[in-house]
Amino acid sequence: GQAAEIKVNLKNGESVDYLWTVDKGHLNFDNHGDNPETKYFNYSKGKSAIEDSGKLTAAFDGNHGWYWRNRSNTAVNVTLTVTGDFASFIRVL
Repeated sequence: GQAAEIKVNLKNGESVDYLWTVDKGHLNFDNHGDNPETKYFNYSKGKSAIEDSGKLTAAFDGNHGWYWRNRSNTAVNVTLTVTGDFASFIRVL
């Protein structure tokens, strides 16, 4: 049931390519963005996933990233690879 969240800071229109995988088990995920004016903007969601990849293009200036919740019965390790232009990379949760 534990969760983790990573975000990158992007300006409107900037993009990053990403890939995340788990070593075992599976996760529910939510790729989203936020800023002071936009509390939540959904890019994609999934359940019981073992990986996800794509291009995240910022719909506005702000923080954009990945939230995971472990719904499997085992501990998991998430590996996230992000490439592109971003101002910061922070673990929020």
